[in-house]
Amino acid sequence: MTRTYKEAQNELLKAITPKNSSEILTLEEAKGRVLAQNIEAHFDIPNAPKCAIDGYTFDFEQIKEYPAKLKIIGESRAGGATPPSVKSSEAVFTMTGALVPDGANTAVRIEDVNVEGDTLIISKAPRKGDLINPKGDELKEGEIILEAGTPLTNQNIALLANLGFYQVSVYSRPQIGIIVTGDEVREPWEATKDIGVRNSNLYILKALLSPYADIHYYGIIQDELDEMIPLFDRALSANDLLLSSGGASKGKYDFTKDIATNLGLLIHFTHTNIRPGRPLIFGTRAKDIFLGLPGYPSALMVNAIAFLLPAVRKLAGLNSFKNQTLSAIAKESLRSKKGRVDFIRIKLESKDGKILVKSSGSQQTSNFLSLAKSDGLAILDESWENAKDGDLIDIIPLSLL
Repeated sequence: MTRTYKEAQNELLKAITPKNSSEILTLEEAKGRVLAQNIEAHFDIPNAPKCAIDGYTFDFEQIKEYPAKLKIIGESRAGGATPPSVKSSEAVFTMTGALVPDGANTAVRIEDVNVEGDTLIISKAPRKGDLINPKGDELKEGEIILEAGTPLTNQNIALLANLGFYQVSVYSRPQIGIIVTGDEVREPWEATKDIGVRNSNLYILKALLSPYADIHYYGIIQDELDEMIPLFDRALSANDLLLSSGGASKGKYDFTKDIATNLGLLIHFTHTNIRPGRPLIFGTRAKDIFLGLPGYPSALMVNAIAFLLPAVRKLAGLNSFKNQTLSAIAKESLRSKKGRVDFIRIKLESKDGKILVKSSGSQQTSNFLSLAKSDGLAILDESWENAKDGDLIDIIPLSLL
């Protein structure tokens, strides 16, 4: 059962329902979480006309000619008492963020005027309303500032603090189980006398998914079907999404599809038309969701970026869950095959405001070093038969994941 890249992506995303549970966290705890509520302004910002600079405020309409001389009648401090009202030929020294006096509608900077005793001399005419922030100019009471599904970044947390929010409702983090399969797989810390394969796949998945979900690692399991089935069953029931690496192809000891079938999963597809990483098993059982990823690290990482990351972002409640792509220019020929979607490992350069790309090295599925050294993935869809030097192509920069 093979799906195209777009078909597989759409089918997987259709099966994903965002978490419907939430919890209340303080701003100190909320970094990186996803809002489960709309945030509305409880008051206008600013809540009254405020001065944008340290300077002098006055009534623009009362000045008929320049240079103008105005009497300084007092001051307005940020957070201070209500300043005196201004009348014709009067001005108030007004600090940044301070209330604009009644009767005033324009401000001038300290450095743009002269002061002689209590007399303000304005030589050059400003424009009416200069350097005044009107009431509600930034936000109106009741306006939605952040929508549910928005990630809480540093900027958004600072905005919440500025709006007077200290506790917010966020979606509960998805629970994701990971099982690594294969007699040949060894943990990085294990001494080994045989050739073996190091368990890098766990660390790929953890690095990509930990910002959005809690990871539960079930260890490396040997290729013994009788032992694999109960472990997969237990892990599937305990998590919102279960992932496995290895055993997704058609080899003698590739048992992932057999396990999924034994557990009563509806298998939606077993392969896609992407390279690297054609084997990908997607199955569901009621609310249980399973994704069997290939064992080669480069194939697993491409599948995780292309399919898994958008799905986990959606599961976490994010409104914007799809990968960000940019347009770039091929700096050299990039090989692809018509009818297939090639994810090509690339290095990025910037020149004259344009993004240029070239291959980061070997594109063999077995080669992970070229992916580790790459800055992104070029996506050459089914319509491409090699990209030539100068062609405009789509890329996923790894820095935007």
